[in-house]
Amino acid sequence: MRAIYIIIGLILYISVELSSQIDAHYWSHQFGAHGLLLNGAVISSAHDETSIYYNPGSITLDDNLGFAFSFISPTYARLQSQNYLGTGNSLRDDGFDFSPGFLAVRFKPFNNDRIIAGVASFKRLKSSIEFEDRIADQLDEFNLFVFRSDLKFQKKKDEDWFALSMGYRISDNLGIGVSQFSSWHGQSLDLNFKKEILLRNNPSVPIQSWRSEFGYNLITYSGWITKFGLSYCKNNFGFGLTVTTPLYGVLRSGGNYFIDDQKISQVDSTLIIQANRTDIENVTYKTPLSIGAGIDFGISKYRLFLSAEYFAQIDNYLLFEDRSLPFEGVIEDSEGFDVSVETGNENVLNVAFGVEYKKNDRFTLLGGFRTDFNESSILLINDEATVLSSTPDVFHLSGGVLVTYNQSIFSIGIDLGYGRRSGGAQLTDLSNITSENIFTTSGNNTVTSNFYSASLFITYDFIFKRISERTRHQK
Repeated sequence: MRAIYIIIGLILYISVELSSQIDAHYWSHQFGAHGLLLNGAVISSAHDETSIYYNPGSITLDDNLGFAFSFISPTYARLQSQNYLGTGNSLRDDGFDFSPGFLAVRFKPFNNDRIIAGVASFKRLKSSIEFEDRIADQLDEFNLFVFRSDLKFQKKKDEDWFALSMGYRISDNLGIGVSQFSSWHGQSLDLNFKKEILLRNNPSVPIQSWRSEFGYNLITYSGWITKFGLSYCKNNFGFGLTVTTPLYGVLRSGGNYFIDDQKISQVDSTLIIQANRTDIENVTYKTPLSIGAGIDFGISKYRLFLSAEYFAQIDNYLLFEDRSLPFEGVIEDSEGFDVSVETGNENVLNVAFGVEYKKNDRFTLLGGFRTDFNESSILLINDEATVLSSTPDVFHLSGGVLVTYNQSIFSIGIDLGYGRRSGGAQLTDLSNITSENIFTTSGNNTVTSNFYSASLFITYDFIFKRISERTRHQK
C-alpha cells in the first residue's frame, strides 16, 4: 500500500506545473501542509518534510519520518495593466493552471536518533508574462500621415531545485542543519514589435519604419545553493534562523539568441539592418544572498507564527554579451555588431504571519498572511531598451484545515492574492509615435497594474516511522 501511495504521488507531482503572471517574485510559491496554510510563516517551525527547504535546522526536532507532497492545486491568476504600451492602452493576461508541487522524504541514515537526512524535489519558480497588442491612428492634425504599431512581449522563467539535507539534534530543543540545493534554471524572452509612419493616401510605402524582433533562450545547468539553518524550541516558544547563499559553482551554461532589426527612414535616407541567430556558450545568472528569521509561540489552543526573509540586492551585471558576425566572413566588409543583455534586482524584505488553532487531536485550523514584494528586476538590451518587472507587490491571504488520521496528515485550503502598482515604466509608448521617437522603446512612468489570484491546494504527509518514543515539544 505504501508503494502505491508513493507512485501516485510521483505521478501527480510530475504532472503539476504553473504558468503564472507573477514575474518570478522570491516568495511566489509556498510548499507543504503548514507552509501553504500559514502562508510561509514557518521558518521557526516547518513541522514536516518542507523543513528541507524552509529551515534544515528543524529537520530533527520532531519524531516523524515520512514523505510529503503537494498536489492538485488549481490556480487562477489575472494581471491587468494600464498604459503599459501607451497612454490609454489596457492589457489583460489571464491564466488557469496548477501550482508547483513539492515532493520530499525524511529518513534516518544511521543508527542515531540525532542525525536525520532528507531529499526533496520541487519547482522553485515558474513564471510567464505575455502581452500582445496593436494600435493604429492618424499622426497629425492635418490627417496627412497615419501610424500603426504592433507588439508582442513574452518573458518566461523556470527553476527546479533538487535538495539533499542533513540535520543534527544538539539537544531535545536545539537543532542545526544544512540543505544543499542543485538549481537548474532556464529563462527566455521574445520582444517583437513594429512601428510605421505612412502617408494616408499611399500607405503601402512607409515614410519611417522600425521592425524588430529580439529574443533569447538561456539555461544554467546545476548551479549550487546552500542553506544553513538553526532551530530552537522549548515549551511554547520556537525560534529559527537561516542563511541562504547566492548561486555558485555552475557546471554549465549556454543558450541562443536571435535578432532581426530593420530601420528605414526616407526623411534622412537611413537604412539599417541587423540580423543574426546564433548560440552562446557563456551565460551569467545570479541569485541573492538571503537571511531568514522566524518565531512562534503558543497561547492556550492557539499558536502564532512570524517569519521574515531579507534578499540582498543584485547589482546590474551582464547576463550575456556577444560580438555578432552574421555573415561569418562571407562578406568581407561586414563588421558585425555587439549584442548584450544586462539585468539586476533590488533588495526585498518579505514578511509572513500565521495562526494555528488546534480544535482537537484530529482537526487543526490554520490561516496566514504574507507579502510577495516585486524585486524590480531590470532588463537592459543593447543599452537601449529598459524593461522593468510589470507585476506589482502582491499580498496573500490563506486559510484551511489540517486533518490527522492514523499516520497521515491531509490539508486543504485556499489562497487569495491581490496587488496594485502605480508608476511603473512603460515598455514603449505605441500611442505617441513621432518621427523623433520612432526608433526608441522607452516610455513614461505611467503604468498601473492590478494582480488577482486564487488557489485551491491539497497536501498529503504520510508518516511511516517515528524516530523514538522520547517526549519532546511538538512544534
